[in-house]
Amino acid sequence: MKTLRIVLAVVAFIAVSSQLIINGRVLLTDSVTFESSDAPQSTKPCAREDLTIKEGETDAAMGGVRRTPFVLTNVSKAPCTLKGYPSLELFNKRGALVKRATKQKSDDPITPATLEPGKTAWFALDFNAGGAGHMGKPCTIYQGKLTITTPGAKRPFVLPSGIQTCPGTDFEVTPIVAGAPE
Repeated sequence: MKTLRIVLAVVAFIAVSSQLIINGRVLLTDSVTFESSDAPQSTKPCAREDLTIKEGETDAAMGGVRRTPFVLTNVSKAPCTLKGYPSLELFNKRGALVKRATKQKSDDPITPATLEPGKTAWFALDFNAGGAGHMGKPCTIYQGKLTITTPGAKRPFVLPSGIQTCPGTDFEVTPIVAGAPE
């Protein structure tokens, strides 16, 4: 009986001493990992300073429909998350607001785009430049600027603009999604 107790004590000692505790995690020798409840569960929202933006090439379809993708890149050293729609405004040369983009409706759920350092997410601006079937004067080309504010940011990106758009037509942004433009 004494031998059995010694064996059980040795087995218990080996089991306890073979665990490592690193940064709130208990690692067992059989590679099972238990995370503590105070471990970080999500990444921080992307701040304006974490990102750069690049305007893509505008794609033209029939009827004057246009789509311009905008690519956001995480230039920070830590992952961050974007979720939702950006705010986008078009201004003329004098600085007067011409159009404010609306949120394009979608049946798909809006999911967070988590960007590791160097990775990208994107959204698109969909608008009408007055192509075939447009009645009336040609649409104005606004050689002003675009301001784009990502969700949660306080300061916008400011880009030069050369957008041709008609009054009373769609001017919509898509939600931000991870990856490169489709």
